[in-house]
Amino acid sequence: MTLAWLVASFAAALVTGARIRGSVFSRSVEPGEPPRDACPACAREVGSAGHRWYSLLPMTGRCPGCRVRIGPPALSVELATALALAVVATRASSPWELAGLAWLVLFAIPLVFIDIAVHRLPDALTGAAFAGTLGFLTVAALTGGHPGQLARAGIAAVALCAFYLLLFIIRPSGMGFGDVKLAASVGLGLGWIGWQAVVAGTFLTFIIAAVYGVALLLLHRATRSSQLPFGPFIVLGTLLAIVV
Repeated sequence: MTLAWLVASFAAALVTGARIRGSVFSRSVEPGEPPRDACPACAREVGSAGHRWYSLLPMTGRCPGCRVRIGPPALSVELATALALAVVATRASSPWELAGLAWLVLFAIPLVFIDIAVHRLPDALTGAAFAGTLGFLTVAALTGGHPGQLARAGIAAVALCAFYLLLFIIRPSGMGFGDVKLAASVGLGLGWIGWQAVVAGTFLTFIIAAVYGVALLLLHRATRSSQLPFGPFIVLGTLLAIVV
């Protein structure tokens, strides 16, 4: 990755950070509840529920009125986005491939923060992540002459989604159906890179989740019945697989 790509990644993170914050704030609600557009403390409107991706939240993550924190910690979204974009930029070999992988992580970041906040992965974001990633990678395959690579990505998406669905059926308390949907997008991205990336990403996901769970148990921060958001582990495992 050149210095130019690094600078571009951080610039893109700063540009999209406020909008990602808006999406996280709006969608961090319990299932069945409408998206929120006002501060829960002072009721000041801080975004538009009808245009969540156009809602802007301050980098501080605090309400402009009462200063109560209403979003992720300061700079956390921007830094996470910059790091994720830098990771995919190191692996992409063409502009369209970069667009596909960047699209995936730009939707994965808000999904991570939402899952941490309310333990859910909204369909609107998981669906958009899959559709956009598939679209860009299809163009990459057509323009680069890699139909086999696209076919492998599609098979990997189906296989990984089926694997997570099986785990969900066996033990619904271990993960949510949103994780199954996210697996389809992750399968596309990793499958485009190669089967080794698919295996590595899946392995790393469960290893990181297991280590984190054991650490919480040892620190008495959780019990065996505690439910942890699994989306962040999927995304982290995917990024690590892309790097290696």
